[in-house]
Amino acid sequence: MKWCLLGLSCAALLVVGTAGWPGAASAATRPATHTDPLVTTQPAAGARPAVGTRPFHGTTVTSSNWAGFDDSTDGPFTTVTGTWTQPRVRTTGSTFTDAAFWVGLDGDNSDTVEQIGTEGYSEGVAGYDAWYEMYPLYPVTIDMAIHAGDVLTGTVTWAAPAAFTLTLVNHTTGKSFTTGQTMSIPPQLASAEAIAEAPTDDSSGDVIPATNFGIVSFSDCSFDGQPISAYDWNQINMTFEYGDALVARTSTLGADGESFSVTTDVTAPITTVSGAGSGWHDKAVKLRFRATDNPGGQGVDYTEYSLDGGATWTHGTAVTISAPSDHSKDGANKVLYRSADKVGNLERKHTCSVLIDTRRPTPVAKWAAAAVHGARTAVRFYVSDPRPGSPTASVTIRIHNARGALVKKVVLADARVDRTLNYRFTCWLPKGSYRFSVAATDAAGNPAKAVAANTLVVR
Repeated sequence: MKWCLLGLSCAALLVVGTAGWPGAASAATRPATHTDPLVTTQPAAGARPAVGTRPFHGTTVTSSNWAGFDDSTDGPFTTVTGTWTQPRVRTTGSTFTDAAFWVGLDGDNSDTVEQIGTEGYSEGVAGYDAWYEMYPLYPVTIDMAIHAGDVLTGTVTWAAPAAFTLTLVNHTTGKSFTTGQTMSIPPQLASAEAIAEAPTDDSSGDVIPATNFGIVSFSDCSFDGQPISAYDWNQINMTFEYGDALVARTSTLGADGESFSVTTDVTAPITTVSGAGSGWHDKAVKLRFRATDNPGGQGVDYTEYSLDGGATWTHGTAVTISAPSDHSKDGANKVLYRSADKVGNLERKHTCSVLIDTRRPTPVAKWAAAAVHGARTAVRFYVSDPRPGSPTASVTIRIHNARGALVKKVVLADARVDRTLNYRFTCWLPKGSYRFSVAATDAAGNPAKAVAANTLVVR
């Protein structure tokens, strides 16, 4: 749908209702302008200045239709150049989406625009175009084939008083385009930009949903022959028109001061863990981590875990929590884990606990029992188990008669340890002397070394 090129609203970053900041284009000369303010944020305080406040040096700001870098405070600028790799468009059903990638002069804090770039759009199938714009005129389509993966360089150069040369080179195909254009009104040369944009539909004034392009990499970006880092740059993240949810994130400048990337992958991976369960263990436990990235994401880069509360992190998809015989790991061993994707989205840390118990329980039956045939009675006992360790044990009570024959057996699951307990029952045993024994295995699976025993007399 070629009409979308008419929607490349590159003339203004955002109109804020204050003339001259940023890019207050006149509605009388442009079919549609954007009316949502550019939100600026001071990194130190995190506060939002009033609409119309000029950005600070090295400031991260947000826009509902731009992502990338620009400078609107150090002009006038006379030339801008930058190289980018055309990203592949992800199709999303029948919804029309669009994204433009360009370099240019003006457009922020001015009423003129001189820009050249490419776009990727989708409406069931992906499409790519090249274009230039000399606002207040509409964008013009360039007759140049553009494909995902093409490496392109755009340059815009001013020549007094109102003439410009705009060049686009496709290094992948070997094709190039150059045009000389004269601005119909005096150019202001107020800003320089290297931008990924969600274009605006001039017929409605609405920002077109940004195409999911994954990641676009810019390099060799310079303003008046100097790297972006030499200026009072704005690092711009794209958010939804209403609210702070990210649409596209701009990376920091590379060490060369000329390279950066913009990504629509703003969702961190999700990591799950298996192996620990919720129970106690008397042997080593191997945890396995599995991370998945969001649909359309750039993929998982790494998974990491921490065994010291986050002081240090180790990359890996598995870790073994030992159960040494010196009992040094007994208790809850906290493991933090998280993953990051290939564009730097870092998942919030998750926590799991591996419960280790290597100490054996000790059953105690120091109270003799007495019962009346046909009446309720109780056998008293307890299970001693050192802390830290599993809080319960499985207890087996056996009653033998004077000849040693087993006459009654009961298993008590999840009996609390380190407290006196009573097994109550109605005694139908014949009158006589009996012996009862208490065996225990704690919840981690450690069996007691010996059973405890005492007498039961039935009258």
